[in-house]
Amino acid sequence: MKTKTYTIHIFLFVATFLSMTFRENFLAVFGLLDLNTSLAIFWSEIWYSFPLIFILFAHEMGHYVPSRLYELKVSLPYFIPFPYNPIGTMGAVIKIKEPIRNKIQLFDIGVGGPLMSLILSIPCWIVGIYLSKLVPIDPSVDTSNFLFFGDSLFTYWTGQWILGPYDPNLFDIHIHALAKAGWVGLLITAINLLPFGQLDGGHIIYAIFGEKYRTWINYLFIAFLSLSLVNFGWLLWAFIIFYFIKIEHPFTPDSDHNKMGKNRKCLGYFMLFSLFFIFVPSPISIGTKPGEDSLLLELWRFFLEN
Repeated sequence: MKTKTYTIHIFLFVATFLSMTFRENFLAVFGLLDLNTSLAIFWSEIWYSFPLIFILFAHEMGHYVPSRLYELKVSLPYFIPFPYNPIGTMGAVIKIKEPIRNKIQLFDIGVGGPLMSLILSIPCWIVGIYLSKLVPIDPSVDTSNFLFFGDSLFTYWTGQWILGPYDPNLFDIHIHALAKAGWVGLLITAINLLPFGQLDGGHIIYAIFGEKYRTWINYLFIAFLSLSLVNFGWLLWAFIIFYFIKIEHPFTPDSDHNKMGKNRKCLGYFMLFSLFFIFVPSPISIGTKPGEDSLLLELWRFFLEN
């Protein structure tokens, strides 16, 4: 039985690595592209897939190790391949097979994952941006099929610091694969830090504030809904959170012996505050730069024209 379980984990790990490496060229995995083309893709994209899968692995180990230390039954990571898309994966998950006993355990298990991925994603992004270059934007080029990756405050400021200052309307970044791995790692960390339900941010915020957080968490979700005015993709995430992840965290008792200490609270506040800097309002857009096709902008144009 264990051998079968390990086989599933290994298969998903390899499939996710290949799906991140080849993405829209996934046919190469099945030998449907010639060998030279496949090898060229592999060696150019390994700078993306290897760091990113390591970030995902470290994130899940940040949950797995505390769970084992607290003697909870927990699965190994299940990696989720997602070929034929710009990222190549939907991340990874572990399954905790018994209830978490108290809020101290909940905090330690919840904070470990995003802390690890944040620590690894930041240097990947910074080093990758050093390896990237600015290219002038040619207004005559048809960008209707181009993918545009949005910025968080952190990626914008560091990009301007390392490559700039530059005008985003005149120049674009020809991004190195390592920087893209860091960008995706930060995006996955930010999504996990959203303060709802069974997301890592939901564990952290509930462990810190306890039951009293239920009086205001729904208002925070309504504020989150407003992001769909910037990018429709957040409406899908709101649907997933509302129906599957849930807005409120299930009840977890306080620890019988220990209270949430100052160090844990400071770390929790830091992680939640970091969300403000790494969150990307419009992660990926097709044909237009992030925000240029937003519902909010369209409503503004409508009022101006009428």
